[in-house]
Amino acid sequence: MVKKTAPDLDFLKSFAKDLEKMDGVGTSAVPPRYWYSTGNYVLNKIISGSFFKGIPQGRITDLAGASGAGKSFLAANLVKAAQHAGATVLVIDSENALDDEFMGKIGVDTNNGKYMYAEVTTIAQVTNVVSKFLKGYRDSVGEDKDGEQVLILIDSLDMLMTETEEENLEKGVQKGDQGQRNKQLKAMLRGFVQSIKTLNVAMICTSQVYRNQDVLNGEGVWIVSDAVKYACSQILMLSKLKLREAVKGTTTKEITGINMKCEGYKTRFTKPFQVVNVEVPYEIGMDPYSGLADVLVTMGLLNVNKGRYSFPDSEEWFFESAIGDHAQALLLKAEAQVQSFLSTKIGTAESELEVDESEHEGDSAKARRAKKKAATAA
Repeated sequence: MVKKTAPDLDFLKSFAKDLEKMDGVGTSAVPPRYWYSTGNYVLNKIISGSFFKGIPQGRITDLAGASGAGKSFLAANLVKAAQHAGATVLVIDSENALDDEFMGKIGVDTNNGKYMYAEVTTIAQVTNVVSKFLKGYRDSVGEDKDGEQVLILIDSLDMLMTETEEENLEKGVQKGDQGQRNKQLKAMLRGFVQSIKTLNVAMICTSQVYRNQDVLNGEGVWIVSDAVKYACSQILMLSKLKLREAVKGTTTKEITGINMKCEGYKTRFTKPFQVVNVEVPYEIGMDPYSGLADVLVTMGLLNVNKGRYSFPDSEEWFFESAIGDHAQALLLKAEAQVQSFLSTKIGTAESELEVDESEHEGDSAKARRAKKKAATAA
């Protein structure tokens, strides 16, 4: 394909000035300013593309899964991470599941003056609570990039009722309002997307999933509702697995807690549909190194043999339980490899484009020389 010369676009300068004057229209696209770690390095990687990131500012992240998959647990861990970063936290609870005792066991400080809790029933109540909070934040902080960080958690979307459903409940009438409910949820989330994108605000929701009954539908075993699918920048699909039991005489450790299968169902920051299994012992909470050894083996940073691991340039073997002793050095190498791969892929694509264009330019030059030679000969 011959590279075409772009026509003169003299109007662009004046158009750029017009854009800057338009109320509510932005003129720059920027990546998230900060991230909150999920508490697990590999889980961070499959949803953000980095071992050290996780949940982004200015976006809505949904934790989707069936009941008991660990959505509220993971959400609480993110609240803890936000508090460690000094953020203000607003927890909106429609399930009466995030009580102070539950949050305290995970490490959340519910007595912190910057921790707020709202128990809600309807979609309208959530919209009212969040809208008033964001208006107050915008009036106080505005879009200051160095302003106070905020995390808003809504647990969960699926337990929320419409006002019509609430009225029917009070009358003792068992009648749903599913059509309006989906429309209201979608409108609410769409509004939140627009409200937080330029603020120092990150938002997390939890939602249920529905079993796929259509074998021709390629979404997998579980389906996420359209309202969630289109509004959220990231969707993490959680499934509950059986816990690994200790076997006498082996190095397999006993896990008492949750074993989560986590899939990056939707992400705008890395390749989707990556999967990791994360073990969460109740005694110590989220294990930051769970699943890390397998990923490092895949990346060539560790060797594995009969359940033991070693560095490629060493004959010293260690078990997975000791991965934490070597984690920081390994993580730095792994992160450098991931980022190098991404930049190489981008560079390769650009180089291929340049080569393609230079080949066409070469063809054109040859044609011009041949034409000139023919004219001289004539």
